[in-house]
Amino acid sequence: MRSYCLPVPGDTDGYGRAALATLRVVRIALAGVGRMGAAISGRLRAAGHRVTLYDPALPAGGEVAPTLAAAANRSVLTFLCLPDAAAVEASLPGLMEAAPPIVVDLTSSLPSTTRRVGAALAPLGVDLLDCPLSGGVAGARAGTLTAMVGGDPDLLERVRPVLSTFATNVRWAGPLGSGHATKALNNALSAVALTATAEMLVMAAAHGASEAAVIDAFNRGPARSQNSEVKFPRDILPRTYAAGFTAGLMEKDLATALEMAAARAVETPLLAGTLSAWREATAAMGPGADFTRVHAVIAGRSGGRAPGAGEPAALAVGVLERALAAVNLMAAREALRIADAEGLDRHRVLAIVNTSTGRSEATRAGASGTVDAEALGEAARLAGAARAWAPVTTLGADLTRGRRGGPSRIPSGLDAGLDAGLDAGLDGGLVGSGNTD
Repeated sequence: MRSYCLPVPGDTDGYGRAALATLRVVRIALAGVGRMGAAISGRLRAAGHRVTLYDPALPAGGEVAPTLAAAANRSVLTFLCLPDAAAVEASLPGLMEAAPPIVVDLTSSLPSTTRRVGAALAPLGVDLLDCPLSGGVAGARAGTLTAMVGGDPDLLERVRPVLSTFATNVRWAGPLGSGHATKALNNALSAVALTATAEMLVMAAAHGASEAAVIDAFNRGPARSQNSEVKFPRDILPRTYAAGFTAGLMEKDLATALEMAAARAVETPLLAGTLSAWREATAAMGPGADFTRVHAVIAGRSGGRAPGAGEPAALAVGVLERALAAVNLMAAREALRIADAEGLDRHRVLAIVNTSTGRSEATRAGASGTVDAEALGEAARLAGAARAWAPVTTLGADLTRGRRGGPSRIPSGLDAGLDAGLDAGLDGGLVGSGNTD
């Protein structure tokens, strides 16, 4: 690693090699000025940093450089806030031309891409951190993002004062690539919790329950998640659907988690089925739609009030609460199997997830406990009675078929490969089903 420091007022050599402990103002390049990048650049400027932007969609002039190399040429920190891993790889020639001291990749990218880019930049003396963010555009504007950082921990401490201008929770995830791996797993868990909670909510409403009462019940017990606590009261119950993260990005992050699993030969049938459902939902609502609008897709594909509404609403909600907790537990175990195969520290992954959007009672319990197969089966029956589109719930029930007659005890640890991928989908054809278009 280079021996350098960040600039302070009065530095004149471009990189400003003064004592880091006196950090005040940093010369920064930021590539990628979409909604997230624009919010981050605003926070950086408000903190007094000097920011040069690059985005091919913006005309050059003033603070906007004509190329990435021009933006990064005299920067100490170059941030990448790009759409995907392919865009990160495409930025490599410009980074190699400018060779800025530090590159921090804020993109939600692939760990394998991160490691390739880091290997290409290292001989030039360029240090790389992967630093994907959680919390959406609203969190960026408020400066309350969670940053999941992979790379040299000493380098993280040097750039932490700058990261803190837009992230209140900056966590080291492990070696280079670990930040991107943890972010993908976090978002995969968030997608499962969001989708399954929406399915259960639609089913409960169809059986006569109050939506607000259902979410309140979920949040008092084992079905609770960050999604049920935050997004449902704020974005879904009032039908504003404005969390600030798109359906297309959620689909991309789910696909990243599944690509990691495939590369390590890890069976993840529930996550694969969730990706399949998200591809269908994203096609229906459009990739630019807010991802909380998945609830509207589920509700729109469901039949409304269940004919006869046989069960009392309270009974239906109790069953759905247990089933939702089971789905979250199955997802947590699959995510941890990917983390183990990727070489991540599972305790560190859980610590980060539990401060972010992937949190559920299952992750807070370390993925220990029972998978309630009977509740999942009953929830699938309620979905059928309500003519509800509930792909995650019904997949969970299919994966646990044959385990009913009481809660199914599955070993926690490595969960025996979630009982060998829950017997490879039990009926066959379920494992990997999310990889078909």
